[in-house]
Amino acid sequence: MKKTLIALAVATLPAAAFADVTIYGTLKAGVENVDAGGMNKTNIDDLGSRIGFKGSEDLGNGLKAIWQVESGFDVDGSNRQKYGTFASRESFVGLDTGFGKVRLGNLSTFSDDSMGMVNTWESSSAALQLDAYGRDDMRVKNAIRFDTANYNGFKAAFLYGTKEDKTAQFAGQPSDSSRELYNLGLSYENSGFFGKYQFIHQTPVNIAGTRTQSNDSHRLEAGYNANNLLVSFGYRNDRGDSSITPLSFLKGDNAPALDGSKYKSQEYALTAAYTIGAFTPKISYAQAKDYSKDGVNVDHTGYKQFLVGVDYQMSKRTTMGLQYGEVKADQAIFSNAEGASAGNKLRGLGLNVIHSF
Repeated sequence: MKKTLIALAVATLPAAAFADVTIYGTLKAGVENVDAGGMNKTNIDDLGSRIGFKGSEDLGNGLKAIWQVESGFDVDGSNRQKYGTFASRESFVGLDTGFGKVRLGNLSTFSDDSMGMVNTWESSSAALQLDAYGRDDMRVKNAIRFDTANYNGFKAAFLYGTKEDKTAQFAGQPSDSSRELYNLGLSYENSGFFGKYQFIHQTPVNIAGTRTQSNDSHRLEAGYNANNLLVSFGYRNDRGDSSITPLSFLKGDNAPALDGSKYKSQEYALTAAYTIGAFTPKISYAQAKDYSKDGVNVDHTGYKQFLVGVDYQMSKRTTMGLQYGEVKADQAIFSNAEGASAGNKLRGLGLNVIHSF
């Protein structure tokens, strides 16, 4: 009965109520076989499906109100990614002046929405996309972001994420587990050539009486994307507490505890792809050097990763992809389904289908 009343109410609304509103989304699913040290498992997974609503209103004199509400969901019905709430992905309200736009809400870092030319893969496994290299591709809650307009190929963006949770408890002691986040992005694109830079600064946190380091991450991507050819190179340099290291990301729940030590890490990544008709074969390689702790190199703390695959463009909106990937860490960091150590290699083979609307 309630659904019928809602449908009738929507049907009676004037057409103007829906002016300049766009419904969009992407459905992503795949079957993946992942091998962690002999523990072989086949999954059918969602790869990051989403649905969104966005619109604008002309306020006159070149000024527009802009808004977006985007939510993630698992098309396989598993709720494995635990999106849970409405507006779980990038959602905002803001103003566009023509010279730039300012937004308030749950906002993407610059790398998350503007630096996707190195990690072009779709997967739910760290073996089948450059998860470690792109670990700061994220959204920041309670944030404000300003983006300039495009000036002859140049663009810039600045994001500030507030520090609102100051009452968390950890091990029975008052803890401040939230960080202020500052994010600067710069880009230039012309005739297929591009260069993009991101800087992220995160303030220290206090956990169980221990004050961590502040985190500083620099990331650079450059290359060429035109005439059916993509060649992109990425480099990142991170300094801060243990959370900035790639091994900390790859270990997941087994990552080392935050401490007061200072870590430094460097990574490289390269991706190449060429489109032949409806087919796009592509390859990626990423590598991290051993990180240092308090100025001393720590042996066996790097990793190497490669991926090879091909995308098939079935239509303007539907793509099928096949890919194989392997992550080889310099130490045994991966766990099998029972949580036991499964060695230093993670391999995956995946087939995915992506439809955008």
